[in-house]
Amino acid sequence: MKTLKTRARAWLALPLLAAGLPAPAQTTDSLTVEARKWSRDKQHVPFYSPWVTFKAMTVDRLPGFRPAPPPALSRYGGDATRTWKATGFFRTQQVKGRWWLVDPDGHPGLTMAVTSIRPAPAATSTAAFAKAFASPQDWLAKTQAVLDQGGFNGAGTWSETPAIQEYNRTAKKPITYAPMLGFINTFGQQLLKSRPASKQQPRPAVVFDPGWAAFCQEHARGAAAYRTDANVLGHFSDNEIAFIPTLLGKVLALRDPAEPAYAAAVQWLATQKADSAHLTADLKDAFAGYAAAKYYQAVSPAIKKNDPNHLYLGTRLHGSAKFNRHIFAAAEPYVDVVSINFYGQWQPTRATLAQWARWTTKPFFISEFYTKAEDSGLSNMTGAGWLVRKEADRATHYQNFCLALLQAKNCVGWHHFRYQDNDPTDPGTDPPDMGVNKGIVDTKYQPYTTVLPAMKQLNQNVFGLIEFFDKQKK
Repeated sequence: MKTLKTRARAWLALPLLAAGLPAPAQTTDSLTVEARKWSRDKQHVPFYSPWVTFKAMTVDRLPGFRPAPPPALSRYGGDATRTWKATGFFRTQQVKGRWWLVDPDGHPGLTMAVTSIRPAPAATSTAAFAKAFASPQDWLAKTQAVLDQGGFNGAGTWSETPAIQEYNRTAKKPITYAPMLGFINTFGQQLLKSRPASKQQPRPAVVFDPGWAAFCQEHARGAAAYRTDANVLGHFSDNEIAFIPTLLGKVLALRDPAEPAYAAAVQWLATQKADSAHLTADLKDAFAGYAAAKYYQAVSPAIKKNDPNHLYLGTRLHGSAKFNRHIFAAAEPYVDVVSINFYGQWQPTRATLAQWARWTTKPFFISEFYTKAEDSGLSNMTGAGWLVRKEADRATHYQNFCLALLQAKNCVGWHHFRYQDNDPTDPGTDPPDMGVNKGIVDTKYQPYTTVLPAMKQLNQNVFGLIEFFDKQKK
């Protein structure tokens, strides 16, 4: 049993956000988890680091916190005991320094969703689907039950939108979802057909093309189909655009004044009183932000013109982009919520959370994160999530990661990646994909009964945890 002295030391270990340290309290009560970091070498071949031991905090071990039954929940998972202005659509609101998502009925909450809720096309999964479900609607009804087992309140992007829309027509508890509109790749493919020479430029550079703004106005008309659907959380415009430091050098390497991107880069360097022979790290970051600004300036107004009712959720920043203040500044006037795919760190550190709070006045949410368990029997050779020893470690990581996020007053939730494991019989999108343990269900649609209860314990305690953490900061 823990002594009073141990409890006192643990309580004192709950500081305000400060640079460098993990966000949740790391005390003698913390668990330890072994994990390996996934990377690619220069030839893009995936590999793992050696095993490293990390500390992890869980709800049960959080010093001073006493889990309690959650409040009555709205049909969208919000706190039904609090009713704010209802607009019929999701919106954001800041109260006493804490950001919230407010559901269509006016109840505050967070988005706690699972991405890629869709049937896998692989042979093994297709056979398992036919055996387990009578119809797509039967699948979604049973999938909703699995989401409930984990305390989740919606579907993230890349989910089976038509089936979800059909399910929501009669469901008492709808499944929220977030469409992916896909601007930049669509325009890039069009450019390749009309101007094959554009193949030489990096994809993000298409934002400098004279046709970019007009394309966005046309492409955004697809958002109008969701305009009246209250179950839409908001729109993603793209995923993981490579607004990275190497962009400037790659554009300058085109060396063709007829290329719009090259001309734009040369002109931009002149405004910075710089030249291509002296490209500093900050110049490279600033140019990535300049390109991002061109992107958001065209995309956001086009989306809002066609669907003014829903949140614009941004572009799922990843890699170095999530640590680039220039990109946050570019997004600031245009996004309603900053979305971030988070890999490479065991959890968001206090330094990272504090940076995001300085760089944007908008709330954020994590649009991807996950771990893979070695004991799943899958190869786990693709995907940026950490590799851990066992499914119980995936459960621990989930709680630890989300406890870090809940300490940030500008965080409005997270989306776990993803619904189902990658099937070894599926060619996949990230070769060599020989099966990856990412899901809350396996390739035969069987739920992970070790992981889901831990997810639910964290998810159903979010309101109490927010109150607990906010009191520590007064």
